[in-house]
Amino acid sequence: MAHQKKSEKRFSAEEKIRILEEGEYGSMSINEVCRRHQISTVTYYTWRKQAREAMRKGFSGALNKKSKREQEMEEQITRLQNTILEITQENVDLKKRNSR
Repeated sequence: MAHQKKSEKRFSAEEKIRILEEGEYGSMSINEVCRRHQISTVTYYTWRKQAREAMRKGFSGALNKKSKREQEMEEQITRLQNTILEITQENVDLKKRNSR
């Protein structure tokens, strides 16, 4: 007798989110939610871990991204700092020349 692979239902991202929310915020236990949707608790916790990792990446990406305006302002600050440095150095050089 040939061994048949157990057919697994594929869940969309929206379905996974809904199931995770049901487990996190619903009135049923996670075990009950898993039985209701015919998934293992291992699958549930794997999805939850994946969702949290995705959120963490999304949040850190959003926090680390600078807007175009912020980038332009930082470039302008750098240019101004370099100009101040040049003027300060010229001032020091002039004072040295005049003190001789």
